[in-house]
Amino acid sequence: MVKKENIEQHDFDPYQLDSVPLFESIYGKNLISLGGLAAIDNMFSDLNIRGLKALDLGFGLGGVAFYLAEKHQMNITGIEIHPWMVQYAKDHAPINVSNPLEFNTYNSSSQLPYKPETFDLVYSKGVLNHVTDKDSLFRQVHTVLKPAGLLVIADWIFPHATTDSSAPLVCETKESYERVLIDTGFSEIKFRDDSKSFLGYAKKLLENLANNKDSIKQKYGEELFQTIQKQHEELIDKINQCQKFATRIVAKKT
Repeated sequence: MVKKENIEQHDFDPYQLDSVPLFESIYGKNLISLGGLAAIDNMFSDLNIRGLKALDLGFGLGGVAFYLAEKHQMNITGIEIHPWMVQYAKDHAPINVSNPLEFNTYNSSSQLPYKPETFDLVYSKGVLNHVTDKDSLFRQVHTVLKPAGLLVIADWIFPHATTDSSAPLVCETKESYERVLIDTGFSEIKFRDDSKSFLGYAKKLLENLANNKDSIKQKYGEELFQTIQKQHEELIDKINQCQKFATRIVAKKT
């Protein structure tokens, strides 16, 4: 189920423990997706999430869950397909939180391993653009959400849809996203264009990349450094040309 945005088009496999210094140098401590803590705050702005019981789909290194648990006293369970990430998150979880954090491994061919109506909130940041079968996943999410529970997504929206599994990203339109959410039992669906904020995040990442250029090149090579730089320069161009839109989606369980 879970991949992350960017970098993976290179032959180098970034999703291994040795890549943690690379992730942290460009994204921030314990983070693996664009925007750092500012993007997390932005994702949940105008939502009352304090004290909620939540499921993090594709938690990566655990940084989003750590931050939300500390700042909003949330009770968070995370799920990931990479076993080493599960162990990493357990090993690095903060101890000064009011509710313990739980991290589990997930096989995308199986069901979410939680009882019906367990969570007030399910969220996913920078992950679902790699999920082709959103219908199956969202039906499972609907099941584990409590009545009137929320699904909050940070994802990319495109002018034209494709769900071709050979593509590096699943390119959903607003209409295709809305349809699958309605079909899987969600209502009160709201889309917010956060592209302006993500332009700033991408530019900040390029600054981080430049500041850590020597160490990244030494450990991971010139080619990977150039790949990451090019990808984010192209991302900025695509946002400016309205070829993709950073979008916050909120949907309620009907």
